[in-house]
This record gives sequence, C-alpha cells and structure tokens, in this order.
Amino acid sequence: MTKEIQAPALREEKRVTEPYKQEYVRGVKAVIEARQEEAREARRAYAVDIFKTPEQYRADLCAMLGWPLDKGEVTGIPEAVCELLSHEDGYTLFRMRFEVLPGLWMTGLHFRLHGEGRRPLAIVQHGGLGTPELITGLWGSTGTYHDIALRVLREGCHVFCPQLLLWDEKEKGEVCDTTYNRTNLDARLKRVGSSVTAIEVYGIRRILNYFEAEDYVSALGMVGLSYGGFYTLYTAALDTRIRAAVSCSWYNTRDAHGWSDWTWPRSAYLFDDAEVACLIYPRQLYVAIGEQDEVFKVESGRASMERLRDYCREVGEDWLTLSTFEGKHEFFRDDAPLAAFAKRLNE
Repeated sequence: MTKEIQAPALREEKRVTEPYKQEYVRGVKAVIEARQEEAREARRAYAVDIFKTPEQYRADLCAMLGWPLDKGEVTGIPEAVCELLSHEDGYTLFRMRFEVLPGLWMTGLHFRLHGEGRRPLAIVQHGGLGTPELITGLWGSTGTYHDIALRVLREGCHVFCPQLLLWDEKEKGEVCDTTYNRTNLDARLKRVGSSVTAIEVYGIRRILNYFEAEDYVSALGMVGLSYGGFYTLYTAALDTRIRAAVSCSWYNTRDAHGWSDWTWPRSAYLFDDAEVACLIYPRQLYVAIGEQDEVFKVESGRASMERLRDYCREVGEDWLTLSTFEGKHEFFRDDAPLAAFAKRLNE
C-alpha cells in the first residue's frame, strides 16, 4: 500500500505567484492583439465588394447576428395596442405596444404631430440605463440626451421611442419586478442561435412595418445615443427603408471595447463599425463622437473613422458625415445635423 501522501511542508505567500499570473494575462492579451491585427486585415479583404454587392453582405450580417434576422425579409405588420396619454400643443402622445414575435411585446412612446399630410417618422433610440420616458422628458430632465426626441419632433418628424432591454438591471419596480441580466439573456439567446441584438433589431424593423403602412407617415429615419447609436447603425445597415441615420457617442472600434453583447463568433473577421456603416450607403449617415467621451475614447473612434474613409475612396463621402464635438458621452447640442436629417427624409 502506498504511504499516505501529505501536503507539502513548504509554505508560500500569495504574492509569490503574482508575477506568473501577470505573465499569463500579458500572454493572453498578446494572443488577442495578434489575432485582432490578423482579423483587421482579413476584414478589409472580406469587405472588398461591400458597395457592389451590399445585399450579400447584409445577409452575412444577419447570419452573424442570428435568428430571426437570418430567416430573410422581416415581413408582416405586428399587432399593436395604442393608449392615448395626452393631447399636447402641436402633437398627441401615445404609449404603444407591438407584438414583434409571438408572445414578445415591445413598448414605446409615439409622438404624432398635428396637421394634414404625410410627414417622416423617426425612431429615436435611448441608450444604456435609458427609457422612452427619460429621453422625452416625461420624468423631468432628459440629462445627457439634451431633449433628443423633442428636437427631432421640432424638425417636423413624427417620433417613436422604443423601450429596449437597457433600463437599470437592478431596478425592482414598485408594481412588479423589472430586474434582469442582459449579459445572461444574451448568452442564452446565443446558445439557441440568436442574440439580444438580433431580437431587438428585428423588433424595431417590425415596428417600422407598422408605421410604413400608416397614411400619415412619408419616410423613415433613425437617431440614437450610445447604445441607441449602436442600434441606429445596425438597423439602418439592414433596413434600406431608413433614408437617414444619426449615430451619436457610439461609433468606434469593437477591438477597444470588448462587450459581450457586441460580440458574435468570428465577428472581428467580418464586421466592425466601419464595415457596418458601409451598408448604409448611399443613404445618409451622420456619425458624431464627443471629444471628451469617457466611455468610448475618441482616439479609437477617429481610427475607425479613417478606416471608413478609406473604404469610401470607391464611392465618395457625399452620403456620409463623420464629426467630433466638444462634449462627453452625450448627445450633441447642435441642431444643424438634425435639420439636415429631417431635410433628407423630406426629399
């Protein structure tokens, strides 16, 4: 029989292992950086025909994001429930619910302008920790959104603000429990061939089906801050009915911001922000980044802008405006880009 094995008599302090752990982390990061560099080159080769055959690239993007976007066209007008909230000076405010998938209802606030004739409708999308009520002033100050929805409304566009899975995850609620874990839900969706992005972009596109069929809507556009800028970029890339898009305080490079809900298998070899933006051509795209953005650094954002400009050598930049503004992680205060956005929708 083997003699009983005892624990070593040797004792070490935890700090002794720290250099080995540090070395390991450095090695993992070096592997990632090498693969990222390889992916950047592969992505450039992959996107060589993106302006010539955009529908193929849209199909690839849908496949990357997953079900239900990968099933082809987003068809059918969803069932809708409309609740009148108030009549205001110049517009009527509704809360609307849409069944975008069986049993899945998306809610939002709809500002319908008064007056005869057809006018454009803009999806105005909140960001992280946001809600339609916050960005439209129903809870008072709109904070860093700087009255984003009302400013679009003042440019002569009807507005719809959807609620995405982005409110405070720990918010228990007074009437019912509204807590959730976005990362966990996204992981569970990815295990079944989907993603939270696929579900929510699909939902927005289904809502566009509803408004496109309304006789008071003439054209469609989209505006968003932060996560809203992310959803604006991706939805506009996939849905060519969106004539103009404004993405603020999000456009960057995903290599610098490894968030799980912006990550899909081998996505670094296929699409980054620059390649997704290419799919909006020849429709209008306005991208803005704050010079002092504390969430997404302007330096990596500028690098991604230069990559997009490099792609645009083939088609020019008449459709595209890439800008920075004096500000932090917030929506820009200049109304001129929103006026240009509304003008494009009215053409």
